[in-house]
Amino acid sequence: MRDDLPKPRAGEVILDIREVSGRRFLTPLISAALLASLAVGALVRWQNHQTAATARPQTGGVAAAPSPAERPGWTLTFADEFGGDTLDTSRWLDSYPNGERTHSNNEQQYYAPYGATVRDGYLCFTAERRSEGGMPYTSGMVSSYGKFAQQYGRFEIRARFPKGKGLWPAFWLLPETRAWPPEIDVVEIVGHKPNEALLSHHWRESGAGGRRHVWQTKTFTGPDFCAEDFHTFAVEWGPDEIVWYVDDVERHRATHNVPREPMYVLANLAVGGDLPGMPDETTPFPAVMEVDYIRVYQRLP
Repeated sequence: MRDDLPKPRAGEVILDIREVSGRRFLTPLISAALLASLAVGALVRWQNHQTAATARPQTGGVAAAPSPAERPGWTLTFADEFGGDTLDTSRWLDSYPNGERTHSNNEQQYYAPYGATVRDGYLCFTAERRSEGGMPYTSGMVSSYGKFAQQYGRFEIRARFPKGKGLWPAFWLLPETRAWPPEIDVVEIVGHKPNEALLSHHWRESGAGGRRHVWQTKTFTGPDFCAEDFHTFAVEWGPDEIVWYVDDVERHRATHNVPREPMYVLANLAVGGDLPGMPDETTPFPAVMEVDYIRVYQRLP
């Protein structure tokens, strides 16, 4: 049994897929149309973002971010290029719905308003050893709940992540109805395994003992995602399949239990929890996750 996934509770099934050097391994663990004003606004924000980005150093072999207009076959429906100096509250909450600032999974962070900031053209989530809201750490997150949701499309983030035991950055989708599951995890990174990207989706199905929570995780082993380079993670989600991309290369595909309802967008830096475990004396704080952009598209007819 994997030690980096939560142990299955009663009535749960986890399907874990690994890919190493192009080989795949499966291990069962038992127990719409674009508004013209939105497109124009997104392009203006991108231009502002590019102006801010001219002073940024670009490192490594990962390509620079493309313009939102450079996605053939798709139309942009939602985007933030983080070109200003404050979080755009017309697009984002800095919490879960209803102002909730803590989460389950034994996570140890309080999502403080000051934990999510915009500076130098990036959205920054900063995790610190600071007691607040009954938790020993503070951190940052955003969600588009109540502001934007979409059924099907391409959901994409370009980011770089912090390294360290107990750090758990993610980009994911949840149902607008707040009924859970389903859930689509575009990417999760466990800070002490920086070359692994976890690509998952969750659903509920009937079985002995009632409705059980089931999920499938593909572990893609790639470069160090916590190094200086930014990396792009995306899903292309349709009625019959979800396809995951890492730096625009397909790395996973699922055709079963595909969600068919509008979902909103979340990005966050969790601290502690069932998946990464607790931070230890080697974990560097403050730890920062930097987001270059978040973009959502619909496929053109």
